[in-house]
Amino acid sequence: MRMQRLLIDRSTLDLIAADAQDFLNVLNASGLHQASAMMLGVLEQLQSDRANLPEERGGAAQNPQPT
Repeated sequence: MRMQRLLIDRSTLDLIAADAQDFLNVLNASGLHQASAMMLGVLEQLQSDRANLPEERGGAAQNPQPT
């Protein structure tokens, strides 16, 4: 069964990636190399997801006014 991806904004994804990096550091410090390798894969996917997010625009560009 394929997992559905949720749409999230850039700032939320940045917070998730920062926490994931902290967790990766803990795994490395603990010597848990297999878990660390798995977490590195998660971080790589988060970076890929961030690169594929649409560019953020200013408020006026998001809500164009009718002419």
